[in-house]
Amino acid sequence: MLDRAIQLQILQALAAKYPEAAFNVLRDAGIDEATGIANLFYLNEHKLVTTSFTKFGKDPMGLGGQQRITAAGMDFLADDGGVSAILGTVTIKFHEESLKQLIEFRLDQAQLPTEEKNRLLQAVRELPGESIKHLTTRLLDLGMENLPRAVELIRTALP
Repeated sequence: MLDRAIQLQILQALAAKYPEAAFNVLRDAGIDEATGIANLFYLNEHKLVTTSFTKFGKDPMGLGGQQRITAAGMDFLADDGGVSAILGTVTIKFHEESLKQLIEFRLDQAQLPTEEKNRLLQAVRELPGESIKHLTTRLLDLGMENLPRAVELIRTALP
């Protein structure tokens, strides 16, 4: 049976030996072999540890070699997510023209008199890059300020 406490115990025992390997982490940590094997197998499938297993006929599965925590396992234990968190960071950059197109699209969809809509669209098209950046920041701020209204709208739409 999978058990998060046992999985944590296995990871912590292997982390204490890192970068060295254990020959029987289950015995070292005082974990029942049947339960430990299932949890170690699970951690191995998720690439948090590396190990091998043996299976002969009807005998229960056993440990086939050393057990070692992986870099992913160490990062999993790290409070900050480790190097994986840094490497997994995604930076999104919007070009000035893309931002203008997004703003223009929303203005075009707005229920405004045609004359006012055309005036606003023309003003956005003529804005320099730094002004677009400032306008986008303000629009994002307004969106965040209205987030509670959006959450409420989502709640009412759910069954």
